[in-house]
Amino acid sequence: MNLKKIGLLVACLTVIQGYAQEVIQVTRFGTTPNLRTDAMPAVKRALEYCKGKNGVTLSFPKGRYDFWPTRFAHHTDSIGFDMKKMNNLTIEGNGSEFIFHGWMQIAHIDSCSNILFRDFSVDWDRPFISQAVILESTDTYLDVKIDRESYPYVIENGKIFFLGEGWKLPVLNAYNNLFDKKTKEVVYNTWDRPLGNIFQQKAEEQGNGIVRFYGKTPIKPEPGTYVVLYHVLYAIDGFHIQDSKDVTLKDITMYHTLSCGVLGERTENITMDNASTTINDAKGRVFSVIADASHFTNCKGVIKVENCTHTGQGDDFINVHGRNIVIMDIPDNRTIDVKTDGRYVTKDDEIWFINQQTAQRGEIGVIESTSPIKKGSKVVGYRLTFTQPLPKNVQVNDFVEDKTWTAGLELKNCRILKRHRARGILVTTPKDVIIENNYFRNAGTAILIEGDLNFWHESGANNHVQIQNNVFDDCLTSGDAHGTRGEWGEAVITITPSHKPQNAKDEPFHKNICIQNNVFKVFDAPLVRARSVRNLSFIGNKVIKTYTYKPYTWQRSAFLLDGCRHVVIKDNVLDENYTTRDIKIEHMNKSDVKADRNQHFKIDFLKGVNTYLNW
Repeated sequence: MNLKKIGLLVACLTVIQGYAQEVIQVTRFGTTPNLRTDAMPAVKRALEYCKGKNGVTLSFPKGRYDFWPTRFAHHTDSIGFDMKKMNNLTIEGNGSEFIFHGWMQIAHIDSCSNILFRDFSVDWDRPFISQAVILESTDTYLDVKIDRESYPYVIENGKIFFLGEGWKLPVLNAYNNLFDKKTKEVVYNTWDRPLGNIFQQKAEEQGNGIVRFYGKTPIKPEPGTYVVLYHVLYAIDGFHIQDSKDVTLKDITMYHTLSCGVLGERTENITMDNASTTINDAKGRVFSVIADASHFTNCKGVIKVENCTHTGQGDDFINVHGRNIVIMDIPDNRTIDVKTDGRYVTKDDEIWFINQQTAQRGEIGVIESTSPIKKGSKVVGYRLTFTQPLPKNVQVNDFVEDKTWTAGLELKNCRILKRHRARGILVTTPKDVIIENNYFRNAGTAILIEGDLNFWHESGANNHVQIQNNVFDDCLTSGDAHGTRGEWGEAVITITPSHKPQNAKDEPFHKNICIQNNVFKVFDAPLVRARSVRNLSFIGNKVIKTYTYKPYTWQRSAFLLDGCRHVVIKDNVLDENYTTRDIKIEHMNKSDVKADRNQHFKIDFLKGVNTYLNW
């Protein structure tokens, strides 16, 4: 048989296999679209039927399906799609609406493989966020208008409480972000809690959904500005994917979840293709999910995020990282006790030992066993035993990082807009990172690369990051104005690991970050803020000066570099109206930077400024 006939036979067998895949209608199990009755029992029965089968599609005829938690729900009774040890399964929505109620999770995917969720939207009739419109702000009170039908509330003993499906909650004194009345973008030069604690103060009903809060706000927003009011933080993630492999979300719109839209942990290969957390404009909202649109911790393989436009979320577009796990004690030469982040580590994982002072990855150990450390019934840490003796220089307060569970990132053809709080993309991983063909127009820094040894403990040092063919359009309208970490970034691209270089010889934390062939449309000076990078390049980019907003940032130079080595700035096209040509350095030699002479960059040492921002 020749190769052409073999190819034709394989193609035919593939088609036959595709048509042979079993398609199961969820209506077989006792639910019908558009009745607004509880679909949960039927979905549970359908998933139980699918368990153990191979290559099954669970199909939802197009329509609305409502998901209600069991009263006094236990964990498994509040999950729309509770999936454990299931393989080769597709959840096909056919354009349906999945409407959740109360304290619920969309899906929990645990120890599964080859799972596809496709073509549906998710929302809550009553979300765990409310919003109001500013009517008037004075030195003694703030008046707001609340759509009482969408966001029911009561005022008791001078305090406002909002009502939901099975809940009654105050406004948290966390975020009360402001959004422009026309564009619905985060208001220029506002950050978290721009109105202070006004919503915890005395409230008084004025009639017709108008509520007066007594007190003075730090700023007086323009009438018509939207304000977002949170009732919970980091409560329940939307899609929680753990200990799984090859999970894809495609053509999905998440209008609301009670924490992150998607959380991935210890999973190999996760793809989000046109799967976005999005403001429900049809309902007049300016918010979507409560926390990050997507967050991935200690995964491996590749995280692929393509064709997504996240808006309205209460934190960043995406965060990909591992954990810097703190060593609390060293009981013997093969054992360490670590903090609770040790839950991410399991038997046979390879582990890097990291010195606290140098922040460099050192020797590699292999986990033989793990066990929880308890104080009463509470887990306060984990004991990790290794197959071989520990390196001799390991000390308490050093770190370990899981080498086995590190993921690459491919982020392409996405839109990161000025319609959510905080930053755009956060990524710290030793695997390859490709960020290309995206459009950035966000309130904070567009791309933040950290490596945190002292606060969030999100690892790790990057080895290869390619940022290319993107457009950065008037980013950083809520960047760092006052030199504090609570604001949203120092430059359009910010690289600030917590490791602090001590001199011009310290080995940098990150390596090989290339920013190439991008377009930067900027109203202010800072393009790049970088600390502790070896081989940092800014090549072939186009910088265009805009006048949309007033300059304000704390960083006044185009480049602010600290402890970097082998920095190359060349072949860029700079708008003649972008007059900033300063490259400020510290803990470096001038010879560490190679910049085009014909663009008149001035390399000089930073003096009299503390660049280590505090919370």
